[in-house]
Amino acid sequence: MSLILAVDLGGTKAHTIVADDQGNILGFGDDKEWVFQALERRIFKMVRIRFAADKALADAGLPLSKIDRVSASCSGADWSFELPIGVRQLRETLDVQNVSYFNDCIGALRGGTEIIGRDCAVICLGTGANCAVYNKDGQSYEYGYYLKNAHQGGEAIGRFIVDAVVDASVGIGPKTELTRLLLDFTGFSSVEEFYMLCTTGRTEDEPPKQPVYKDFCPLLFEAIRLGDAVSLKYIDQFCAVFANYVAVAAKKLNIVERPLPVVISGGVCKGDNMIQELIEKHLKGKIPGAYCLNARFEPVIGALLMELDRIYPQGIPEDVMETLEHGCAERKLFREIGNAG
Repeated sequence: MSLILAVDLGGTKAHTIVADDQGNILGFGDDKEWVFQALERRIFKMVRIRFAADKALADAGLPLSKIDRVSASCSGADWSFELPIGVRQLRETLDVQNVSYFNDCIGALRGGTEIIGRDCAVICLGTGANCAVYNKDGQSYEYGYYLKNAHQGGEAIGRFIVDAVVDASVGIGPKTELTRLLLDFTGFSSVEEFYMLCTTGRTEDEPPKQPVYKDFCPLLFEAIRLGDAVSLKYIDQFCAVFANYVAVAAKKLNIVERPLPVVISGGVCKGDNMIQELIEKHLKGKIPGAYCLNARFEPVIGALLMELDRIYPQGIPEDVMETLEHGCAERKLFREIGNAG
């Protein structure tokens, strides 16, 4: 029996699970308590993975020496030269030789659909974002760093909110519910006070403090529920852009005329189905057979499924999937729409 360490490393969090090749989830870990050390000499993303892995192993009651395989779905696995580097770093960090290392959008995709022998696409909207399209012949197009900063998930949405509020405050943009929501969320009495802190500090001795923009992201959806025209216009344009990313890549892979499932994943999309519905609306005009679906599993389960695909090249046995699904239900590793995080 093989023991697998599955890893999902995003921009702001790491999740790991220990499982066996029969689908039993034995342990779960994360990096919630990990604190960045300014003088840390090791590669910090590997430190985060090891931190989360140690928690999963402790939960499973197992030593690291028992792990046979590592399947790691990681942000930062974008350029081709980065892949062998990531494999080497994981081998050094975990002392396991059988390592698979791939971009985190692939784990998210596998959490929503089977990949082998299928046309499919994925849009990941977390703190950052990514988009990738695959065809049934094994060809792919992954955007990675080519995806613009203005479309980088929760970070981009948070920056839009600040810009919209500042523009409204000086009269160069329309009034928006986002102003009240942002001030309530941050505790500032005025936009001027908030923006002063962001840019220069409010006194001679106070340094400027950049916001954690991703934390503002839920305010957009709250404003949308209030019928805010600025927010409604923005989210429609935001989703149209991602539909276009998929359509351009699908054209490169010659699959525009074929059915195309598009998996939607990431914390930004957990609030409700609005993003899924808007992306699908814009996709239909470009790829008639495209349809969107929310990823079924959390991305760390997608990383595990990638390894089970390798163990079972003829297809993961039904009893293994049943065992895995039971464990996911127990450990809340199914993605829950309406529970943004």
